Amino acid sequence: MAAVLLCGAFWVLHNELQAIRYRDLQAALARLGPEHLLLALLCCAANYLVLSCYDQLAFVYIGKRIARARIALTAFLGYAISNSVGFALLSGTAVRHRFYSRWGVGGADLSRIVALNGITYWLGLLALGGWTLIEHQHAWLQGALAQRGAQWLGLACLALVGAYPLLPLVRKSPLRVRGFDMRIPPLPLTLAQLLVSTTDWMLAASVLYALLPADGPPYPVVLGAFLAAQMVALLSHVPGGLGVFDGIVALLLAPWLRADQIVAALLLYRIVYYLIPLSLALLLLVGDETRHRGARLRQLGQSLGQHSVRLAPRILSLFTFMAGLLLLVSGATPSAHGRLHWLSSLFPPGLFEASHFVGSIVGVALLLLAQAIARRIRLAWYLAAGALAAGIAASLLKAGDWEEATLLALLLLVFVPSRRLFERRAALFDTRFSPGWIVAIIAAFGASLWIGVFAYRHVDYSNELWWQVALHDDAPRFLRASLGAAMVLFVFGISRLLRPLAYFTEPPSGAALADAERIVRTQGETLPYLAWLRDKELLFNPERTAFIMYGVRGRTWVALGDPVGPPAAAALLIRDFVERADDYGATPVFYQVHPEQLHCYADLGLAFAKFGEEARIRLEGLSLAGGRFKELRAAMQRLKREHVDFRIVAPESVPAILPQLRSVSDDWLAGKAGGEKGFSLGFFADDYLTRQPVAVLEREGRIVAFANLLCGPTGEELSIDLMRFMHAAPRGLMDGLLTHVFLWGQEHGYRWFNLGMAPLSGVPDSAGSPLWNRLAGFVYRHGESIYKFQGLRAYKEKFHPVWEPRYIAYAGGKLLPVLLADIAALSARGYARIFL
Repeated sequence: MAAVLLCGAFWVLHNELQAIRYRDLQAALARLGPEHLLLALLCCAANYLVLSCYDQLAFVYIGKRIARARIALTAFLGYAISNSVGFALLSGTAVRHRFYSRWGVGGADLSRIVALNGITYWLGLLALGGWTLIEHQHAWLQGALAQRGAQWLGLACLALVGAYPLLPLVRKSPLRVRGFDMRIPPLPLTLAQLLVSTTDWMLAASVLYALLPADGPPYPVVLGAFLAAQMVALLSHVPGGLGVFDGIVALLLAPWLRADQIVAALLLYRIVYYLIPLSLALLLLVGDETRHRGARLRQLGQSLGQHSVRLAPRILSLFTFMAGLLLLVSGATPSAHGRLHWLSSLFPPGLFEASHFVGSIVGVALLLLAQAIARRIRLAWYLAAGALAAGIAASLLKAGDWEEATLLALLLLVFVPSRRLFERRAALFDTRFSPGWIVAIIAAFGASLWIGVFAYRHVDYSNELWWQVALHDDAPRFLRASLGAAMVLFVFGISRLLRPLAYFTEPPSGAALADAERIVRTQGETLPYLAWLRDKELLFNPERTAFIMYGVRGRTWVALGDPVGPPAAAALLIRDFVERADDYGATPVFYQVHPEQLHCYADLGLAFAKFGEEARIRLEGLSLAGGRFKELRAAMQRLKREHVDFRIVAPESVPAILPQLRSVSDDWLAGKAGGEKGFSLGFFADDYLTRQPVAVLEREGRIVAFANLLCGPTGEELSIDLMRFMHAAPRGLMDGLLTHVFLWGQEHGYRWFNLGMAPLSGVPDSAGSPLWNRLAGFVYRHGESIYKFQGLRAYKEKFHPVWEPRYIAYAGGKLLPVLLADIAALSARGYARIFL
């Protein structure tokens, strides 16, 4: 639907511009005096001031007090960014969360602010839209039936608006949607919403009205066209309604104004209402980020800086892209001949030719660099800054275009303090360009070509144009510059096709494992010891004080557990992993994460779901006396009767018994169709087994069962990984082995024994639960033949553990069951072996 609207709008624009000459457009812009621009700026300032009242009313609604200036500033930033970037629910909310969270606004209250703002926004649109449809005849509607239909539609809009203030009279209790409560606003607040929203829409339309000629259509006509265009632009979901809004306005105002007058007004409207506020917002956001960066690094566990550190580079990326488009459009349009005459007295004509060509090449380079700017690549920052400097020089030399050079210089000034945001050292283009980026780059270059053709369509094409070099030969310069830019894009595209993006996992090196071991020994969990299996990659933070271990299955990147290392390093490391996966078009997933770390994932926009529960036995004060542990005492007695001895083999003695351990393991694997596992489970590997003690059961000097111990460095946790036994061994000997390990761990001062996960266990699946919970509950209850879900829980339950929830955090884009299948395939070493 959005694509159809966008294409239709561009078709309308193209038809409307057929009768316009470039010189006519220049003349229309020149005829708009400074008083028009000043009035438009004043209306725009007043409009953004009224927009801040949306948030002011929302804070009255939630009952919180914050300084009005803070609310106004945050609202300005939110609307200036969301108006231009689009996806207001995401971009505007991220900005509000970034600032309001500092001042004690929680997630529930922020959701209420966003919801009330959305209602306020639509109230004015429906009220004014209904009024214009009823009160004014519309030239674009032909026939009495169409006019009557418009009036009925207007009545419906006004009826919706009139019903809203009546809601407090018919409903006293709050609205409840999936556990989220929102009370009905009182009558005074609903009336204030209507007043603020209508004033907002009227001022926004006034910006466009101020830029139209004095003999143009009356204000109500402009207001109706403006509201209709905004409605269609909202349906298109195109950022800023670019193209869609303009096409509808050009169509609806065509009976009153010439096309060149409408296009001139729309160009200025884009600058006044979108570009100037967005530029101010970017300056404020980068300044705030620079000022608070030290505080953010000290409080990585909070969400304060996570949104801005992602948002600021993306806004800079948008401006970089716009700067590239500006240089391309400048190269496609005629130069100011008066300035050229003045420059020709100072410099040779060849300099104009070269600078014109270089400007377009730099424009293409900025289009391509914008993607790396969004990814916070350090080298991209330096190259973009250099390209902007080159663009400034080219703008001044090709035609003395100081206005263009000033805009580029302002962007360069914004780049300078943002240097610390670009700390990633990844390769510039060794990542995918998403379809969105490809379309945007092609569209920008195509737009510059279209503008050039539009500007020079009065020039008869001939082959000699390519070789003409003269002061006033703008068309040949456009042809040569466009060819150069096209060649750059062509070479870049071919190089990408000849060097397809691929990602290959590599086992960690010895140095990486040494760093990982140093980090592991500073924390208490045993899961990080699985890094020694060498079947997972390790991603370290720049200081190499923390790491993430992860595996890759297709387009799914699975991090096992939370980041290993200091909690303060977790947030940035999680962000680095998400960005690294995004570089390769992959979906990041975090498997078996703790509830204490969920806020770090939520701050990056990741969703999470409970995956199961982990069983842990408290060893402090553990006593096997009493009825609860009757079975365990019986298992130990059985070992004595069978003359089976228990002992712990120290790591340095493990190499001597490896042949016996392998014999036991091979006998155990012979009865398992699926063979060895991996990723979240251990497998038999000499280097892995010799790093920690091994618990063995022996009969007549021969090992009949063993389990390798994972001893937490701080004494917090003890666990086992491989548990293997001979099929001819006595029944129930593994219960006895575990019981001996419990007592050994208690004797050596360990606080907890980790029995591992029970997948899908403990996931609430009542009727009102989310779909994933209900699906997980169904599989847990009825999927015993596929995987022993309930049997595994029941086996661990007899040790009377404490059950702790574990979660999966994921970035969306795929169904959660698909991601779980990829995780299972990683552990099983293939999809076909999941259920073996």
